[in-house]
Amino acid sequence: MREGSSAREVAPWLVLALVVWAGGLALQHLRADSRTVAALPSWQESFRALPEADQRTFRHLRESLYELERWRVVTGRWPEPSSLRADGIEPFSEDEHTVARTWSLRQHGVYATYVGVPIRRGAGARFVVVYVEPTPQVLAAKEPPPPEDEEHHTLGDGTPVHVTVWTQDDSDEPVPDEVLAFPAAQGWVQRLGRAD
Repeated sequence: MREGSSAREVAPWLVLALVVWAGGLALQHLRADSRTVAALPSWQESFRALPEADQRTFRHLRESLYELERWRVVTGRWPEPSSLRADGIEPFSEDEHTVARTWSLRQHGVYATYVGVPIRRGAGARFVVVYVEPTPQVLAAKEPPPPEDEEHHTLGDGTPVHVTVWTQDDSDEPVPDEVLAFPAAQGWVQRLGRAD
């Protein structure tokens, strides 16, 4: 009898200890998440902070990047937005759930950018995709490419490229004609899929 009553007395303390331990783990997890978010520079945000239609455009862009890269290997140059639209590749060919945009390709040296501006002013965010190819010196060094991730892709011919997706609120100000090497300097925000 005494052994059973002792077990009943210990059980509440055991439950309390487990609750405190679980609460501590949850608090650590929340603090780690807030440090991760706080660790992002001011010019980076999750794509989930965008309105739903612009989130859809971001997803379409992320999916289409590999198609653009395939064309780069096959043809030796980045595809024109008109060719991508003709082939029905989103977001260059938008569906009814996204914002219609005019897309342009700009190139200078190792930089290639795709700029998408809403056809109807203020209907959604402006988008820019920035590709940076390695310089001839980097290629000659034959260093191994960085690991594949959201910002680092390896083309089908083995060429490593750096790729980022950026947004900016639409305005009456035209997007500068020069290639945007670091869009944050002009008020663009890098959108991350991994920060959601």
